[in-house]
Amino acid sequence: MATIDILVTVDEKYVPPLKTMLKSLSQVQKQVNVWLIYRQLSKQTLQQLQRYTERLKFQFRAIQANADIFQGAPITTQYPVETYYRLLSGQILPAELHRVLYLDPDTLIRHSIEGLWQTAIENRCFAAVAHQNDQDSRQRLQLQQPYYNTGVLLINLDCLRQTVQLSEIAAFIKSHPNLPLVDQDVLNGLYGQSVVQLNDRLWNFDVPSYEDYLKDGVSRDWIEANTKILHYQRQPKPWEDSYDGPLANIYQRVMRA
Repeated sequence: MATIDILVTVDEKYVPPLKTMLKSLSQVQKQVNVWLIYRQLSKQTLQQLQRYTERLKFQFRAIQANADIFQGAPITTQYPVETYYRLLSGQILPAELHRVLYLDPDTLIRHSIEGLWQTAIENRCFAAVAHQNDQDSRQRLQLQQPYYNTGVLLINLDCLRQTVQLSEIAAFIKSHPNLPLVDQDVLNGLYGQSVVQLNDRLWNFDVPSYEDYLKDGVSRDWIEANTKILHYQRQPKPWEDSYDGPLANIYQRVMRA
């Protein structure tokens, strides 16, 4: 079984759900390196994450990135500055690392992700899913290709090192003042043609669209047996008391274990 390199980028607020995601990953995947790119986390939090990942039998390395590189970019509560780091992961992570799998902290891993890790990207920079309910953003950005969700993102770091330019990103942000999904919009607008499309039912199941999947013939039993990654995107979140959305029991069972 190959070792999988996982990339995460969080602030203090998202450390608890990050732990839940990593716990769920440890239940199905044993050989994992966790790479954390962060702007500002306390020493206590970093030590806590180090101990936690060691208990899961994962390797852990934290790299502090320079927050100034995206100064002036649109930042929201839902999409903090940390979310930009995946676009620059090729420059931030060690040169000997060639591929990483980025996972949002609001995902939950249900089955082995070995198949995703082994996906052939060839000369493209990313592999991702295109959720049906995200395609209004395709029209908003006037894209020729589908609009991809970046919550689960297989990254070809060598491609990023050759392709991604800060000046190009800055120019795109300047010319598009309305970027509600910030770095996801940037990735789609600039690099959307360098994405291998994945099956969302397997690798990035859009939990808020649960009823739409059921209408398309996907049963709860099928999800339990086949979906590898659940993505609890948008608000509220399943770790919040106010959450009354679908698949709450699956998430909360892992969270409380």
